[in-house]
Amino acid sequence: MIRRFLTLASWLTAGVLLIFTVRRWLFILAALPANNPFGVPFGRRAGRRPLAAKGVLAAHHRPSELPPVLLLVPLRNEAESLPGLLAALAALDYPADRLTGVLINDGSTDGSERIIENWIRGRDNWRLLSLGQNVGKAQALNSALAAFPQGEIVAVYDADERPQPTALRYLVSPFSGKKIGAVSGRRAVCNSLASPAASYTTFEGLVHQWITLRAKDRLNLAPAILGANCAYRRTALAEVGTFEPGALLEDSDLTLKLARTGWTIRFEPRAVSYHRVPRTLAGYWRQHTRWARGFNEVAKNQARSTLAGPQLSWPLRLELLAFSLGYLDRLALLAGAGLALLHPQRRKFLLTVVAASLLTPLFQIMAALAIGREPMAMWLRIIWLPFFFGVDMAMAAVGMWQTLKQSPQIWEERHARK
Repeated sequence: MIRRFLTLASWLTAGVLLIFTVRRWLFILAALPANNPFGVPFGRRAGRRPLAAKGVLAAHHRPSELPPVLLLVPLRNEAESLPGLLAALAALDYPADRLTGVLINDGSTDGSERIIENWIRGRDNWRLLSLGQNVGKAQALNSALAAFPQGEIVAVYDADERPQPTALRYLVSPFSGKKIGAVSGRRAVCNSLASPAASYTTFEGLVHQWITLRAKDRLNLAPAILGANCAYRRTALAEVGTFEPGALLEDSDLTLKLARTGWTIRFEPRAVSYHRVPRTLAGYWRQHTRWARGFNEVAKNQARSTLAGPQLSWPLRLELLAFSLGYLDRLALLAGAGLALLHPQRRKFLLTVVAASLLTPLFQIMAALAIGREPMAMWLRIIWLPFFFGVDMAMAAVGMWQTLKQSPQIWEERHARK
């Protein structure tokens, strides 16, 4: 009986790992440049090139042709980050009469509010929305949406973002397509060599954007919305109920909701914003455990309705399900290693599948480094991958445990992520 259970568990675990491995290889091939040596066709992307071409023109349209934008920046206790953020916002190349900016003070207890008040003085298109108590990012954004009806497009930046001057123009350019519900820009890292933890987090971001989002955009598979340097069509937000209060990953929650209701999501890598990633192992652990919990919540709340979504094609339905399951592959790797020890008859098979699952992210990272033309110093940081792969799997297990025991969810302040 025990052997039969172990055999069944081995096949299920191997199946999960193989599905995620095949998915990763599909994305690697689809993300390669158009002149790649494999000659991989990119689905309907060729048919969508005119839209991309429109985006190039839209970034340089006359001011009167640009859509009105409501730009929201939720923040809490960010006095240290505000000078750099405000300088970047002031440098945005977007006409002031078509931009309403709102800095949302979510119950800060430092000098953030005073800094913002001094900065917005004399800037007629910028506002301060001060909330009496900390309500979290999602509810802070909802409060601003309710208070400010301006803007056909709603852009979101975090306090540690440093958008490039042209970022907002490129971010809104795909909205010339009427079915575009959301767009993510590229979030580049400015401290990628600060520490091994920072380098590994940078690897994750490079793979997520240059491989996963780039491939999903080309294959029409709803690239995930990033939590910052992103924009939404206001009518699309209203249709799906705006931001989910209390959600740890409000962006991932909206990715599924928008795709399920027929809106198209785009990835626009020319809209570039820089940010910092955690430098310490503790900061990495806290951030990624929160993300793991967030994906668990998204899967619990939306996996069933996504799989049953009648409007969705089966490829999109299955991809959204895989996306919502988030860190399941990390847990499957742990299960596969454990089952290999307990089930000698399937040990060789399981170890082969586990090895393939561990090597595939290495190829993803190498492809992302090549596409992003990263410096040799980043390539040398690959030596840290085995250690952080182990940390990543342990983090996924802890995130699942915290989800099961329903640990309190809190807004994580910036200094805690360092």
